[in-house]
Amino acid sequence: MLFYFLSLVTVSPEPVNDAITSTSAMAMKKVDSAAEHLDLMWTIFLFNSLAVITTSVGSGLLPFVQNVSIAELKMRAHHQRYMVFSVKAEQLFQLVSTLIKDSAERLNPGIAILRAQDNSETKSSIWERAKYSKEHFRLLAYVIPYLIPVIALTLNGMLLGSMFSFFIFNGALPFYNLIGPLGIVLGILYSVIYFLAFILPHGIIELPVIIVAGALGYRFASIYSDKIVKDRLLSGDEAESLEKDISYLNSIATEYIRSRYLWTMVGMMLILLLIAAYIETNITPNVALQTADFIDRLLS
Repeated sequence: MLFYFLSLVTVSPEPVNDAITSTSAMAMKKVDSAAEHLDLMWTIFLFNSLAVITTSVGSGLLPFVQNVSIAELKMRAHHQRYMVFSVKAEQLFQLVSTLIKDSAERLNPGIAILRAQDNSETKSSIWERAKYSKEHFRLLAYVIPYLIPVIALTLNGMLLGSMFSFFIFNGALPFYNLIGPLGIVLGILYSVIYFLAFILPHGIIELPVIIVAGALGYRFASIYSDKIVKDRLLSGDEAESLEKDISYLNSIATEYIRSRYLWTMVGMMLILLLIAAYIETNITPNVALQTADFIDRLLS
């Protein structure tokens, strides 16, 4: 909501509303395209299921990118030309990287502990040969598992908040033009009730499922990243030591991905999403329409 109203302050309402409606149209276009081949209920269920599985299971898969990181580090250490090119490419994103590190440190105290640990590099170590920072490498390994759940929950929250603000603004403005200041209150009341009627019938199931999926991924990230700090992993100065630590971290991620608890939770979430998809396609539209008609009769 804050993002929406700040946008209105900096620019006129028309571009903000156009951006929201076009974004919603693009999102719905994917659903409509899939609905040409599947029933609408199954289409909604498919997209929501992909989002939930990506948020919960994907958090355990993403850390395996560290295998690529160590391979890239070894290549930098053994190939001078590649190292020079890679360092220059890295410098292009240095400002963004610094901002992310500083922001993440404020949100997660574990990052401050990691940065305070001994991250010194010995001479002729792989870090010196590759012109890469040990602290940065460890920090990246720490942050990676958090990316999917944090991004998923943030985007869903921003989307829901922006749509809620969109409803309120576009409900209050017409009422204000019709009957003056009192219309703002009536318009906001109408918008809130209609928004809730449009979201709650299926959202009361769907939204908690998304939050639980994010919580599963976040919990795994917390366990995985705490191991890096508490066991001082990835603190070695040669590739063999780093590969050993990465192998251990991979075993933690593998255990999470294969855990019966995770897949039991995923199964339960999919069942709930199927129920929510049925409600969204068969019940929510009628509830929203009847609510709008009821409010119209009260106001007329």
